Amino acid sequence: MSEYVYILFNKPKDDLIIGITSNLLMHMHEIKNKINDINKLEYRTNKLAYYERFDDLAQAIIRKSELDNYSKEEIIDLVAIDNPQWNDLHDTILKIWNKEAKLHDKKQIR
Repeated sequence: MSEYVYILFNKPKDDLIIGITSNLLMHMHEIKNKINDINKLEYRTNKLAYYERFDDLAQAIIRKSELDNYSKEEIIDLVAIDNPQWNDLHDTILKIWNKEAKLHDKKQIR
């Protein structure tokens, strides 16, 4: 199973949250739709700026701990490498998942 370390934001470079989850798509769905009582700040900070995938929970925990020790400027720089426009990556991961799951392939529905 995959583990993910992610960074959420509300406005670019503001209210950054670092988290960890084993199901990034479901976690983002819960945040976007205000399902469960995850973290009240996450409801305001509900845009996915950055994520990393790990095969092992221990690796993900180590990486989250490293990011927790980054300064805000270092986190901003990290996001800027892969996402300089600070786009919400939620739609991107949803498209990847749909493609891999072939949810739109009518041949799969029988």
